[in-house]
Amino acid sequence: MAIRKFLTSVADILAYDADDNIIFTSKTLLDSSIEVTLGSTPVRGGRGNQLQYTYYHTGELNLTLTDTQWNLALLGSTVGDTQTALYDYYKEETVTMSGSSGSVAGSPLAFEGQTIYGWATSPTGTTQKVSFSGKTFTVSGSAAGDWCVRYYTKNATAGNAITISANMVPKVVKVVMETQLNSADATTNKIGMVQIIIPRLQLSGAFTISMTADGIANTPLTGTALAYSDSTSAGCGITSGYYARIIEVIDNTNWYDNLLGLAAEGGDFEVPIGGAETMVIYAIPNTGVAFKVPNNYLSFTSGSPTVATVGANTGIVTGLAAGTSKISFSITGHTATKGEAYATVS
Repeated sequence: MAIRKFLTSVADILAYDADDNIIFTSKTLLDSSIEVTLGSTPVRGGRGNQLQYTYYHTGELNLTLTDTQWNLALLGSTVGDTQTALYDYYKEETVTMSGSSGSVAGSPLAFEGQTIYGWATSPTGTTQKVSFSGKTFTVSGSAAGDWCVRYYTKNATAGNAITISANMVPKVVKVVMETQLNSADATTNKIGMVQIIIPRLQLSGAFTISMTADGIANTPLTGTALAYSDSTSAGCGITSGYYARIIEVIDNTNWYDNLLGLAAEGGDFEVPIGGAETMVIYAIPNTGVAFKVPNNYLSFTSGSPTVATVGANTGIVTGLAAGTSKISFSITGHTATKGEAYATVS
């Protein structure tokens, strides 16, 4: 009986730049959703405008992430900016005054080239704008007591900042999503994982920071996959590229578990004396579609090596003399899964 598999909960996310440096990670997601869409155009003609063909086009893969934690690096990637450390910010501190003058501990700065000033709130709650001379400021009216002084200064700790440019260009990142695969048919419940690798994701540049009295602001991200090709075209061939790969990894298993056997593509074959043929082997699973097995995963033997030889792990059959030789092949290290085909040399 086939094991029933269930993809549960959200994925962990890792995002990489063009040099494969990690830009951000996210392990506290509320949502990690992928939507694949495909457009189509019907081709109709003839009496009754019959459907003759359907042309499929405009395939897209869209990603939506919502992180429950505050993730500045994620937001920076969304708007195309990199985090900057030690940035300027507004600060408040308490200053105890006995006269009309007081001094702050930090170093007041001018915001965007303006005059260096701040705001001082008296013990009675009255706020007035004040100018600084170095770290010193002067207030008017009754001054005794603890004043709350607010001013613009430099972040003296390990602070970070991003800038949302008026002409933003969102980043293109590689995203790896990973989540667990479960089954009620296994005593361990968790039977493996699923990884989704998107080589090129164009972030949208759009996000909303929603702060409510009874809620926690989360960090959203949306993006659309760009076509990616990991190989070059040979000759006149055209590679169509892809948006993502979805990989299923089952715990404590081998790729050859649950196979019915192996089969040679085309079955028995011919090879001329002095010629060579490379065998193509397929694995036949209990369920699902047959898949090609790399020959270096297999062991090949020839039943009549005087008629034909075969590379032990290449599957290259070379004809030596007229006759027929049985070529046997099995999975290296797992000889129970095997197959055979006959090579006729002429």
